[in-house]
Amino acid sequence: MVISKPVSSSVAILLGTYNGAGHLAAQLDSFRAQTYPHWTLWASDDGSTDNTPALIEQFLRQPGVKGQLLSGPRRGFCDNFMSMVCHPAIEAEYYAFADQDDVWLDDKLSRAVAWLETVDPAVPALYCSRTRLTDAEGTPTGLSPDYRKAPGFGNALLQNIASGNTMVFNQQARRLLQKAQGTPMVVHDWSLYQIVSGCGGAIRFDPTPTVLYRQHGNNQIGNGMSPLRRLRNFIAAHKGRAAGWNDRNYQVLMRVADSLTPDNARRLAAFRQIRHSSLLTRLRLMAASGLYHQQPAGMLTTLTYVLLNRL
Repeated sequence: MVISKPVSSSVAILLGTYNGAGHLAAQLDSFRAQTYPHWTLWASDDGSTDNTPALIEQFLRQPGVKGQLLSGPRRGFCDNFMSMVCHPAIEAEYYAFADQDDVWLDDKLSRAVAWLETVDPAVPALYCSRTRLTDAEGTPTGLSPDYRKAPGFGNALLQNIASGNTMVFNQQARRLLQKAQGTPMVVHDWSLYQIVSGCGGAIRFDPTPTVLYRQHGNNQIGNGMSPLRRLRNFIAAHKGRAAGWNDRNYQVLMRVADSLTPDNARRLAAFRQIRHSSLLTRLRLMAASGLYHQQPAGMLTTLTYVLLNRL
């Protein structure tokens, strides 16, 4: 029996919210403006004390809008998103993470779905894109980096080029991410990039921005490309943050160990062994891990981590 695919694939928008009333209306309006209309909104509110839930409920009552407001686990934004990834009532062909303070450009879903439809549904697939940065008032201030090197597991071990607010992924990618439920993550989007690339999935980084990424004082992550932020990250990594993050990422990847490709399983084992080895062996294992960074400065920074045994 051949099961035909729906004529129009559905997208479940997974919106995580917490005290986001100040910017939420613009994001909700951008969902309605999508040129791809086959979406349903699932919003998980993580205990807001402002009128965020009321705004969502008002939006869901609008004609033609389908969706539901859920209660989040109240353990932070990462667990809030994972609660939707694992929610049994949420079913669609594709899933899109959404942040409360951004604005989607009107072709975001259409661009993502057009590419995802070219991938075999049995293959985990992840779409992500560049973003257009704005200030708190929504005035454009620049662009996020245009990563030229292809996405891959060797890159995912070092950095996350797949910003969660741009991610759209298929059912197979979701199933893999669900296996990591309950394992502490650095952040859900980095884990998804590592999992999909490690398990031989398809990844598309679109150089065309699809999101207006609002930068303000309450960003959970924000733009990490400013010189001051890079310096702070470098110092924090050498004080142990990189090793701690790698420990968390490793535990997450162990939850999908049976789905890693043989080559990527070997790369992960070599990467894990770096910190337990002598200097010369660390350099050899760095090569065996297939590590690469999107920027030359990032690769030099990684080399310092290896030389000083901070991975």
